[in-house]
Amino acid sequence: MEATGMMFTELFEAIGYAPHIGQVRFHASDKRFKVLIAGARFGKSLAAAKDVLPDLIAGRSTGWLVGPTYALAQPEFLYLTTDIRDRLGVEIIEHKAGGRDGYSRVLTSWGGELLCLSATQPEGLLGQEIDWLILCEAAHIPREAFERFLRARLSTRNGRLVIATTPRGFNWVQELYLLGMGDHAEWAAFRHATWDNPMIAAGEIEAARATLPPETFDEQYGGAFTTSAGAVYREFEPALHVAPDLQAPEGAIIYRGIDPGYTNPTCCLWAAVDHDGRLMVLREHYAAELTADLHAAAIRAIDTEFTDRGHKIGPAWIDPSSRGFQSELAREGVATTKAANHVLAGIDVVRMLLRRRDDGTSGICIDAGCHNLVREFEQYRWHESARPGERVPRKQDDHALDALRYLCLELRKRVDWKEQGASW
Repeated sequence: MEATGMMFTELFEAIGYAPHIGQVRFHASDKRFKVLIAGARFGKSLAAAKDVLPDLIAGRSTGWLVGPTYALAQPEFLYLTTDIRDRLGVEIIEHKAGGRDGYSRVLTSWGGELLCLSATQPEGLLGQEIDWLILCEAAHIPREAFERFLRARLSTRNGRLVIATTPRGFNWVQELYLLGMGDHAEWAAFRHATWDNPMIAAGEIEAARATLPPETFDEQYGGAFTTSAGAVYREFEPALHVAPDLQAPEGAIIYRGIDPGYTNPTCCLWAAVDHDGRLMVLREHYAAELTADLHAAAIRAIDTEFTDRGHKIGPAWIDPSSRGFQSELAREGVATTKAANHVLAGIDVVRMLLRRRDDGTSGICIDAGCHNLVREFEQYRWHESARPGERVPRKQDDHALDALRYLCLELRKRVDWKEQGASW
């Protein structure tokens, strides 16, 4: 069967695969390295297998499925072998099903090779060039196995990588996930909760929520990276809160929040409110070790983009402790107003906005181009050394989040927001 050039949609139709929206977003990316972080039963193993199916059937190619054990790489192996043999009618000239006790292998009549391997013996992963690689439940694979024995296998043939896993704390997989969340030419990352799979009953989710410790539930069902200290913004879900190419409503006022720094980054966020009272974070400027005049120039340039589209530029609120930086911005034509800086109150307002509404949306939506704001939402933690019952966020990974707090605390005071139906 000739599969070269076959579109995903045509291939998926041929094998009877109807991906849900979270899987569709994952498949739509053409990045060379893709990281899929998801709660249990989201369908990450299924999506990973379907994503490499065109590579397996396109001709002479070699692909590996590597799990922390042989058994944990078997779901993807079974999906792929069932597709090529039973649904596409590919002739298989060798089929070794190793399962729990050893490697599995399939060889097609035209030279497509699929190997199912274990990372428990990483030395056995040396030597061969491969065209693609799936790391199955990668969060349980040692960093050394990937960095010393697997990554280089992809280099000669410019091979591609799919990482599909439920998270397991803040390990090396989380680092690659954050790389993919940035504006990287070759990496893309996706994170989904179990409930993003429409086939999972809501009652099952709530039953798990009621019986599991919060951190365990967040990890295993929410697909969240967690620690004992816990995430400040547990409510944040990229699939719910991040969207590409957000556009402010026609005629909307554009507001800004600014958190200044020098060694630490300066961040400016641009935001508007839609007709449902939802905060839309549209742009970010995020840079370190620049003088105030250069930051002002960048801010003015983005302001002009919005005014050219017919928007009015509203107030800009800034950290009230930054009197010198505020004065320098004013000299460069960027007027600002001191913001309220009640940290815990601001966090609570942002958390309220993040909650899912009755219509399935939330009170905040962030443009996918705001990479640093999204990254900080993922990394911002409560301080581990705080006294019992005390809420103290760590003073790191917070520059864009501080700018967002200033926006939210100030905007909720405004009468015109309340007239637009804001619920906060």
